[in-house]
Amino acid sequence: MTQEGAGPELKKPVVVLAFVSIGLVYSTMLVGVFLSSGPITENGIVCTEWPLCPNGFGPPEDRYLMEYVHRLIAAITAAVVYATAVIVPSRARLAKKVALIAAGLVSLQMLLGLLTVLTILEPLVVASHLSTGISLFAFGLLTFWWAGVWKMR
Repeated sequence: MTQEGAGPELKKPVVVLAFVSIGLVYSTMLVGVFLSSGPITENGIVCTEWPLCPNGFGPPEDRYLMEYVHRLIAAITAAVVYATAVIVPSRARLAKKVALIAAGLVSLQMLLGLLTVLTILEPLVVASHLSTGISLFAFGLLTFWWAGVWKMR
């Protein structure tokens, strides 16, 4: 067992979770950029409630669908990022640190998502939300790398 890797007993689950989190972060960012560009809605936001739209957990009306999808993917992403941070063993110090930073970033990202809705797409908040998403994506890649994916056979 090396200090850098997650070890053979946890390598595959950690790598899979890290890989899934990368895909989810990317998907969340794509839907978010689509939303803020406003191709469907004139101002880019139709659901001014947070965390749920007016229909709650029920099926969204058509006008809320993209925001509902964005928030649903974001919630799943947060759960996977947190799970990744939990499952990386402490003895894999570098991977653990990076995964914990990613968990902190996903928490910040949720707060920025709330502020994005409350400020109705204030440009500085939207830019911060996107920048944090990009950082989260980068830390997901680093977790994937340092969990030992490149040494796995």
